[in-house]
Amino acid sequence: MKSIFIAALLTFSSNAFSQTNEDACIQTAKNITEKLDCIHGLTYKEISSSSAKRVFDIGFTQLVDHTKPELGTFTQRLVLIHRSEDEPMVLQTSGYSIFGISEASITLLFQTNQIQVEHRFFSTSTPAVVDWSKLNIKQSADDFHAITVAFKKIYNQAWVNTGASKGGMTSIYHRRFYPDDLVGTVADVAPLSFTTSDQRYTKFVENVGGDAYKECRENFRKIQTQLLLHRDEFLPLLSGNFTQLGSAKVAFEHSVIEAPFYFWQYGNPDSTFAGCNSLPVNGSPQEMFSFLQSIASISDYTDESISRFQSYYFQAATQLGNPDNSTAHLETLRHFEFTIDQYTPKNVSYTYSNEAMHDVANWVKNDADQIIFIYGEFDPWSAGEFPVSDTGKMVEKYYVPKGNHGSKFTALPSAERQLVSRKIAGWLGKAPIMEGAKALVGVKTLEDMEQEVRQKYKLP
Repeated sequence: MKSIFIAALLTFSSNAFSQTNEDACIQTAKNITEKLDCIHGLTYKEISSSSAKRVFDIGFTQLVDHTKPELGTFTQRLVLIHRSEDEPMVLQTSGYSIFGISEASITLLFQTNQIQVEHRFFSTSTPAVVDWSKLNIKQSADDFHAITVAFKKIYNQAWVNTGASKGGMTSIYHRRFYPDDLVGTVADVAPLSFTTSDQRYTKFVENVGGDAYKECRENFRKIQTQLLLHRDEFLPLLSGNFTQLGSAKVAFEHSVIEAPFYFWQYGNPDSTFAGCNSLPVNGSPQEMFSFLQSIASISDYTDESISRFQSYYFQAATQLGNPDNSTAHLETLRHFEFTIDQYTPKNVSYTYSNEAMHDVANWVKNDADQIIFIYGEFDPWSAGEFPVSDTGKMVEKYYVPKGNHGSKFTALPSAERQLVSRKIAGWLGKAPIMEGAKALVGVKTLEDMEQEVRQKYKLP
């Protein structure tokens, strides 16, 4: 015990000394690379440079457990887009890995700096020894706080954070524990779930679109029924390793069950080629199977796909929660269970608690301020939308008409889009260089890039 105390004391003293040195170093540094050199525990590689901006791939040293420095560190990947120390900063995350390097809508429209953050326990941002108990929303918020503290020594203008889906959730968790780190948050399509089989999502999928899409929903249920009735015809066609789920039979059943959710999550029901009118309700079993593969491909249920995002499944099974599925019409045809626990790491002990999500919900209702939520009208994850403030503070929600899980503020109707843009301008202290949707026509934003990956792997 004494040795642990001494180690912690030495770590604290070393950190205090290095922070003092960092401040002095940054004050005398002449350019951004010299300033990055001043930050303790940071490595970087410049990957592109132009007269307008410079881009750096960064390794940032983080504590495995922010309450126990003696447990060691890991390297968290960041990507810095630098324009000027005199510009605001956008702190962005997908909530997963860094799927690609690009600029978020806010960054583009306001020409700010940006830091992309890879979430702990994803891809390269994983400790050498994986202790799953260190993967929780508080440790993640501590990571983001440490990044904010370090980089505010260089960028001391306004900071906002943003993210979509799990990235939006992660941005809110950061604000929950460190509300003063940022002046505002834009969270796109961010859900808040309270069980590992949250039935709000079931009700949403069963009623999405109202009477206008009733036939579409009914046709989808008919297709699911036929797929399970003819499953023996399709099983020989399935390829891949399914050790995690137990068998290809389980994987196939899961894909059939989840297909409607994914159809509404990322599809467009009015699409000529992939919408409600193209559902093969009167097609052959083979046509139905081909349709299923376009919505919920069996490859998404292989060991390779599951292991890539197992950190998310662990979070869902312990804190974040998960949707229930609409299966009443399939009960006599189902052979297997379907729980989030089937997707989590094997031989790892854990328990689920909704305490953290209720805490976040209460904070949003009672204490949060300067937060904007964007949701899609047809996105099933909207069933788990965050609450608004009970105290009159600025916590606002906007909805993209017929929007799916790729909804963002630049897709809002013109009047609302301009309103949100003005609010963001107020946070940043500067007007947008370009105006909204028109400025981004033909531009692939970071949100677009991340949506493609989430859609490919059927991620929230």
